[in-house]
Amino acid sequence: MSVNNTENSVRDSIVVVSECNCELYTSVLEEDTLKDSSAFVLTIKNSDGTIKKRSILDVRPRMSGIDYCNDYYTVIGFPCGGPCYSQVFVFTQNNRPDEQFSYSQRIYNMPELIAYIRNEEFENLIVHNFNNGKELIIDISDNNWLNFGQMDSMYMNQNDLIMLYTDKDEAARTKSVNLEVILK
Repeated sequence: MSVNNTENSVRDSIVVVSECNCELYTSVLEEDTLKDSSAFVLTIKNSDGTIKKRSILDVRPRMSGIDYCNDYYTVIGFPCGGPCYSQVFVFTQNNRPDEQFSYSQRIYNMPELIAYIRNEEFENLIVHNFNNGKELIIDISDNNWLNFGQMDSMYMNQNDLIMLYTDKDEAARTKSVNLEVILK
């Protein structure tokens, strides 16, 4: 996967904001600079250049971009005020609606899972399974509050989520949580 952020491609009022390539798809995010909202169009193309999906997104003008993509979805990120950061997940499946999460984080070796914070409750990290909609709340109250619930890294080892983070005492921590209940 590679993400390119540019603001140099201009066709009339259309600006290519970012582009991301993965194995099966290329995603291109464009902004219409003459509009204030619903100004972004995400086009996901197959490797042969045919359009797989096109979505109109109402995200923050001049503040949004592709954070990452994979063969399952493309993630558009934007600030929502203060430390708040939201991401819209646009799925490559045509019939799948977009989903938006605040303070979301990727689990690097399992794209069907993400973690996020709901209602700015930074002591609870919620792991969401895109395949079945199941969620698990994990207590992260020992996390450094200045991190706003963000882990340094997260990955799966069989059914266990491994989280690396800095605690309130500025010490490096590793926490392992079994996710079997949301994987089925």
